[in-house]
Amino acid sequence: MGILKYSQGFTPAMHPDVITKQLKDAANKRKTTSCFLVSMGDLFHSAVTDSFIDDVMAMVEQTPKVVYQVLTKRAERMELYFSTHKVPANLWVGVTCGHPQSLPRIENLRRIAAPVRFISAEPLLDDIVAAGLNLDGVDWIIVGGESGKCARQMQESWALSVKQLADASGTAFFFKQVGSVGFDGKRRSAKANGDLLQGKQYHNYPTPRINY
Repeated sequence: MGILKYSQGFTPAMHPDVITKQLKDAANKRKTTSCFLVSMGDLFHSAVTDSFIDDVMAMVEQTPKVVYQVLTKRAERMELYFSTHKVPANLWVGVTCGHPQSLPRIENLRRIAAPVRFISAEPLLDDIVAAGLNLDGVDWIIVGGESGKCARQMQESWALSVKQLADASGTAFFFKQVGSVGFDGKRRSAKANGDLLQGKQYHNYPTPRINY
């Protein structure tokens, strides 16, 4: 990507300077904004130290005008960390779950006391509702198809099943994109395929818990 921070490729690396920069940037914000934590990595990877996670959480608490979202595939470690650390009031916690094998992560998520618990089913690679998806205790679910030249197709019926379950469970449903393979099986850019599900746009957000 030509960015020095990513010069080691996929080797996990911690960047304390980013924390310092975020503290400075957030101090100048007048309105509440949102920020996706660690968009190019996983904060709960085994190579990330507890002390670094502590520093990130301290930054979150010191910047209350920013609503942070942290997403992980390491649900067990996230649950373990927050079993001894309170989730900041401006931190939403989520797990990636786009195929049946990842469903157990939701059980870890459910046990974390947080203002918002969410699932990212992007890319959605299978019918996770038929596989046993349970949205009890989940405030928000994001669904989307895969992007890129090697993208796999998401079936429209899979996304509709998630929406129907979300509606029945009182879970906010956000449909992000169809992906690089349309529901008709044709490859296009993700932008060209858009973000409509049966002709409608669904960009719903959850209401955070005040007491959790």
